Amino acid sequence: MKRSFTLLYAEDDDDTRVIMSEVLQQSVDKLYVAKDGSEALEIFKEHCIDFVISDFHMPKMNGNELCSAIKEINPDVYFVLLTAYNDTKLLTDAINAGVDEFLLKPVEGEKLFFVIDKIKEKINQKFNLDRACAYLHDAEKIANLFYWDCNLSAKTMYFQKEAIELFDLPTELKNKLDYQTFSTMVLEEEREKFLYIFEKKIFHEERVDEVVVIQNQNHEHRYLRIATSRWKSSPNGDTYIIGLFQDISRYEQQRLALLKESHLDPMLNIDNKKFLLFELSNLIKSSIRYGVAIAVLFFDIDNFKRVNDEHGHMVADEILVELVDLIKNNIRQSDYLGRWGGDEFVLVTAYSSPDSDMLLAQKILDKVKNHTWLKNIELSVSVGLAFYKLGDDANSLIQKADFKMLEAKRAGKNRYRK
Repeated sequence: MKRSFTLLYAEDDDDTRVIMSEVLQQSVDKLYVAKDGSEALEIFKEHCIDFVISDFHMPKMNGNELCSAIKEINPDVYFVLLTAYNDTKLLTDAINAGVDEFLLKPVEGEKLFFVIDKIKEKINQKFNLDRACAYLHDAEKIANLFYWDCNLSAKTMYFQKEAIELFDLPTELKNKLDYQTFSTMVLEEEREKFLYIFEKKIFHEERVDEVVVIQNQNHEHRYLRIATSRWKSSPNGDTYIIGLFQDISRYEQQRLALLKESHLDPMLNIDNKKFLLFELSNLIKSSIRYGVAIAVLFFDIDNFKRVNDEHGHMVADEILVELVDLIKNNIRQSDYLGRWGGDEFVLVTAYSSPDSDMLLAQKILDKVKNHTWLKNIELSVSVGLAFYKLGDDANSLIQKADFKMLEAKRAGKNRYRK
């Protein structure tokens, strides 16, 4: 289903504003025009805007300031910045402000329409996804969901017969099992999270709504939604909680696919810097509330410039792709791997321990050093390891890991420091 699109355009130059307005009007259903950032912000507050195109240099409020103000109101609004300056600091500030796309002035018509069409497609995808989520929410109210009953005192769990069939669980689990037995069907990297939900979280939260990944008898991965409502106590003192399981595999896979599409590094197919910071910020919120352990591994390829100089950028790019595949094959599905920039990478782990994270750092060093690389190139990495402490935010935690990585470089490379 297609929807209408509303665009806000901000430009202080009168002639440019008139010409661009006529061009932009052809691409959207409704166009609002502002002569400076301050006026644009007031228009945004009064109307439902899908995306914004703004000049950088404007009186009262420049493009970056406008973007920051708009993103505070609605972080999902797409923002395109027009600038005549290809300045690194300006672009970095714009990224930090939340700018989604850049176009250099004078703007080429073909490129402008390409960016607009791409943004409209993403907005339309999100609209359809949100609509599907709304339908799903309504369907949950009338659907025959699969409930479970957990006696927390005896640590036993009972399932409806339909739940056993839904998740294709072993028949011997049909009548009775405890949550620890059920946890053996949860993916190993998700098991600690699953146990944490049943051993800690449901004791402190009136309502719980979490997702874990399980593996059925056919080795298929299924996304399992765990939801609880309220406590119930029996006369003999046992404590019960009524919850439900729901298979949301199709929805979760579609949601993740759409989410990843807008947050992936285009060459390496892993999280980009912006999405890494987003995921790490969410994990920190969980840590503040529930005490979840978080670690950041910041690693950089040693002497990678020499690879570029001696073998060319195409070979260097192939090595980056191969490195990412190597790392992904040696981490948990729940870990977040992303590209920080160039040959710098960040790996975020949660529900882990300092000892296991240090073992992971050493494992990465060994795997990279011992791998047979293209053209028999010798490769190693330096790793910095930082653990979340109260008061850290996403940026400061990554900066700590970056600093430790530099320590590893100074100490001789091909090692980690914590």
